[in-house]
Amino acid sequence: MSRFSRINTIWRKELIDTLRDRRTLIAMILVPLILYPALMLGSLQAFEVQFSHLVTEEYNIAVASEEVQRWLRRLIDSDPARRVQEPAAPAEELVEAPPDETGAGAADKPSLKKTGVQTAMTNVRLKPPKYKIWVVNDVAEAVVSGAVHAGVLLDGQPLLPGEAGSTKAVVAFDESEIRSEIAAAGVQGVLERANLQLLMQRLQQRGLDVDFVQPIALDEWNVASPERMAGAILGTIVPLILIVMTITGAIYPAIDLTAGERERGTLETLMVAPVPTVDLIAGKFVVVTLIGLMSAVLNLLSVGGTIYLAGLGPMLAQGAEFVFPLSALPWILLLLVPLAIMFSATLLAVCSFARSFKEAQNYVVPVMLAAMIPGVVGILPGTRLEGPIVIMPVANIVVLTRELFLGRFDYFAILLVALSTTLYAAAAVAVAAKLFGQEAVLFADTGSVRTVFQRRHFKPRAVPSAAQALLVVTLVYSLNFYIQQAIGRSGLNEGVRYLNAVALTLVVLFGLGPWLATRYMRVDPTRTFRLGAPDPRGLLAALCFGCSTWILVLRWGQIQRTLLPMDSEVARMLEEQLAWILDINPFALVLFLAVVPALCEELFFRGYALSGLQASLGKAGAVIVVALAFGMTHYSAQRMASSTALGLLLGLLVVQYRSIWPAMIAHFMHNAISVLAVHPAGLKPWLAGLGFGDDPGAMLPSTWVIGAAVLAAIGVLICVVSPRREPQEAVVKVQTAQVSG
Repeated sequence: MSRFSRINTIWRKELIDTLRDRRTLIAMILVPLILYPALMLGSLQAFEVQFSHLVTEEYNIAVASEEVQRWLRRLIDSDPARRVQEPAAPAEELVEAPPDETGAGAADKPSLKKTGVQTAMTNVRLKPPKYKIWVVNDVAEAVVSGAVHAGVLLDGQPLLPGEAGSTKAVVAFDESEIRSEIAAAGVQGVLERANLQLLMQRLQQRGLDVDFVQPIALDEWNVASPERMAGAILGTIVPLILIVMTITGAIYPAIDLTAGERERGTLETLMVAPVPTVDLIAGKFVVVTLIGLMSAVLNLLSVGGTIYLAGLGPMLAQGAEFVFPLSALPWILLLLVPLAIMFSATLLAVCSFARSFKEAQNYVVPVMLAAMIPGVVGILPGTRLEGPIVIMPVANIVVLTRELFLGRFDYFAILLVALSTTLYAAAAVAVAAKLFGQEAVLFADTGSVRTVFQRRHFKPRAVPSAAQALLVVTLVYSLNFYIQQAIGRSGLNEGVRYLNAVALTLVVLFGLGPWLATRYMRVDPTRTFRLGAPDPRGLLAALCFGCSTWILVLRWGQIQRTLLPMDSEVARMLEEQLAWILDINPFALVLFLAVVPALCEELFFRGYALSGLQASLGKAGAVIVVALAFGMTHYSAQRMASSTALGLLLGLLVVQYRSIWPAMIAHFMHNAISVLAVHPAGLKPWLAGLGFGDDPGAMLPSTWVIGAAVLAAIGVLICVVSPRREPQEAVVKVQTAQVSG
């Protein structure tokens, strides 16, 4: 039976068993399909009923004198809203009442801060509230004590129709009490309409138009489309729900397939079955991922369907047109796949340490909190998909989901977020597979679990495992991004200081970090970093790549600028960077931009990472994955494709000749010639004499491009046709060492 057949059998069996579990079905189906509509519709309907009752109650208003009492009573009784003959008036008139032909409004218009209560009730039709007016000694004290709902204080005498002058009216209310807020909003609306009526009467008496007192008529124009407004609303609701429900859907199957198996006493039986451990964990992992993904999809469809089909859109949009942004859904569903994979693998790894179902439930709480913290960061107002947010787990998905709902389709950002999340997911899967098969986890107790992380319990290995390699790659990728962002914000973004900072980062993260990892995990550094003597044929292929790839990259940049024009701001920043680079000594540039990257990046990518992944993914798979990671580490849309292609060639050199030195030489030549080709004190004058002109990146002779392509093809041909051959005894020895490790 093949590996895929075994995994297929395992995950189908586990999926059937899991779907029989009542808790899983509740978390996956009942919550999204029944609870969401019931909560949203039921709570909103209850809210409408409660608010309708509140605004039709009789409210007590306090004033300081009988004169003010009679004046306010007259204004309320003559209010245009009281003369409306319809049985019910639109509640949106509580928020904004357009003037009628007499200049009076049609209902209460509070100029108080618009509350969520008022906003949510724009579609409810209500009668104007009733008011009782009481004379008290201390209006403010009456409102504070709750004896009345609101109060009116006049700074001056009450104005009657036809009288001149002005008076100031203050409406006192308690914003912590909903009835006080409703009463104050209604009274203030009465006073505003009375003020407008007096103003219109005075203007008519003097033969003046309303434009006389309103030289500038202010209005606002929301240019956002209904779909964009709907996206803004959904972007604050949906992303965090997806995060929470993806985790929630994966929790119970992850617990049941690990701690549940141990509690039932079936885990040991599974481990002694004639099936590789990696196949067992793969089958369980597929089940947890599928259920987590199905839960997230059902939640997304349920929320969207409830809003769209139940007609809640206009209410959420405050009465405006609501157009559901359907174009964003395919992209969001695509992003959910690596997210569900990452959560599922993390939960499997965490739950593997639990000895019981109850203990596993305690373990998943920190995981949920760890996911919620960056999720909350992502939904904060003003958070943009830039800087550290781009690669911050969970937060990047949340922000990108909101951007997609708003109709902002930045395809490079989508690619970078997807690749970053996929990298985290791959590391989580590898670590989960590594942990699941260890005795310390299988027979989990406090003492044995600790041994998983202690150096003396690591078995000596020829090369790191895939889990170790992916974990180190993920850590280095994230740390390097944050450090690069910090360097840019600290002012060390130009000149020798910048080069020193970048070189130090490369040495510490890409050189010293992997070496320390090999020492701690008891891995052979010579075999891991492939420090053996280079083969002459490998050196020849490296020379072919080093002399040709810089031309091909320049040509690709020219094509890329034609097909995908660079943003003007990015182009300006690159020009500024090139300007200060040209002022630095070319030998210093070669040291910082060619020697250090060639040594450190090759030791990390084609050394540590490639050695760890090759045993699990094979030569081709490991080369491709490492090349993608190499391209992602440059964090640039303009450089990702060319860096990935260069990484493929360098990886081909290493796997074919089992030595890091040819890749280092090719990498050094590529970087050094690329830098010197644009430097006035470097190769630029010589290249200009050969027909390159002043700008090699924009004026590439076709003969040179064709020659470079031919030379690169020769290098590939050398690698494919004549790889390094090891004696059979050495191959057996290496394989035996890896198996025993």
